[in-house]
Amino acid sequence: MKRYPYPYPWRELPGGIEEKAFLYMRFAEMSVKEKYLVEGASQLVSINTAADLINLTEQLDQFNFYYGATDDASLGEYEARYQANVKDDQLPFLDLGRWGMDLREKSGGVFVSGGFVEQRSPDHMVYDGENLGSLTGFHASVRLKVSSCNCPAGIWIRLPDYEGFTQEPDELKIAMAELGINKWDQALLLEAKCCFGNITEIEDQYNSLEQLISDGGNLGYILEERNQEMICLEERFQAAMELEGCNRLDEALDISQNLHCYDFIPLEKHWEKFGMDLVRKRKIINPDSVMNSYFDYAAYCRNEIMQGGLQQGCHGYISRNDKEFVYQFSKPYNHQQGLFFPI
Repeated sequence: MKRYPYPYPWRELPGGIEEKAFLYMRFAEMSVKEKYLVEGASQLVSINTAADLINLTEQLDQFNFYYGATDDASLGEYEARYQANVKDDQLPFLDLGRWGMDLREKSGGVFVSGGFVEQRSPDHMVYDGENLGSLTGFHASVRLKVSSCNCPAGIWIRLPDYEGFTQEPDELKIAMAELGINKWDQALLLEAKCCFGNITEIEDQYNSLEQLISDGGNLGYILEERNQEMICLEERFQAAMELEGCNRLDEALDISQNLHCYDFIPLEKHWEKFGMDLVRKRKIINPDSVMNSYFDYAAYCRNEIMQGGLQQGCHGYISRNDKEFVYQFSKPYNHQQGLFFPI
């Protein structure tokens, strides 16, 4: 595979018109970190078609990025600081160059213009040639385009940022370095995009870029955490936002924290799996009972819709219940009268 700096010459790859259009938008809105990842990942996996590159950009989380590690010595120092938790006063006694070389040779990774990239796990097929419309653009909750005096054209940032969990430089620190700033009030928000199409005009919803970054990150953390806990979480969340007429990020965050305030059944294609989960949570059937083989879970979901008077929407059947809705991020809003109420 040839060594390509960013931007990858995707226009030269064979592919359809829709695939080229997808790659155009994907590269146009890539964050600085994503660009470095693509620069390295495209050297570690085979890219022969536009479909191959689309598949790669959908699973950049299969690769690790060591920001600023552009040679063996800095790679060894990164590993020592962030992975081995070596103290500063111990660093002078370590052969960091050999440490970095050993890591590079063991991982099979490559140096790129902004650091070092290694493949953490094998890539797999995400794009099958027909599902462009369902691709996520690498799971960003919010993307922000931000500029500064040193970078007036602006750069994109992908949220959420994970430095608070990993203690390693991530999207925000990398973006700040590119912008040449050390505080977010030194930057200007140019554009903002949410993963949910109903959340629009985010730029007008916040006076503080730092608060927008915080809320955008929180949305990402919530979705990742809840997706592991709840079947059809995203469908429930989107149905609740549709019911409430939600178009604000702060409102969406509050809805995500109050999903227990909604009775919900997903669309019919999910009834078997959802109904089984619902029946077991309600302890209607013992998981080891022979009835499991004969119970009509789809019929149970249909009955819940009728008995609960659930409204049909684009993402399922839903209604508000009488549980208290707790506001943490936004102000209470009366959608019928269009009024905000003070907390």
